[in-house]
Amino acid sequence: MSVDEVKAQLGRGLESARSGMNTLQQAAATAGEALELATYTCQGSNHELATDALTEARSALREIKLAIARLDAGIELVETYRASL
Repeated sequence: MSVDEVKAQLGRGLESARSGMNTLQQAAATAGEALELATYTCQGSNHELATDALTEARSALREIKLAIARLDAGIELVETYRASL
């Protein structure tokens, strides 16, 4: 595989990674809105299932944000590597 072919392949991978990151960002925004509504709806509730669900939803949203940050860091590293070829 030539250097140009490697660069092209990395470019396609970066495109896919950016698309995936965009999808995750949209999911995080939607999940954040849903969590805000659920939190408002459950305000003052001491029902165990409601509080457990909110806790799990907050945890899931944190994980999505971590995945976005990791993907962004990976994209930056691949871009740097690709530019150095």
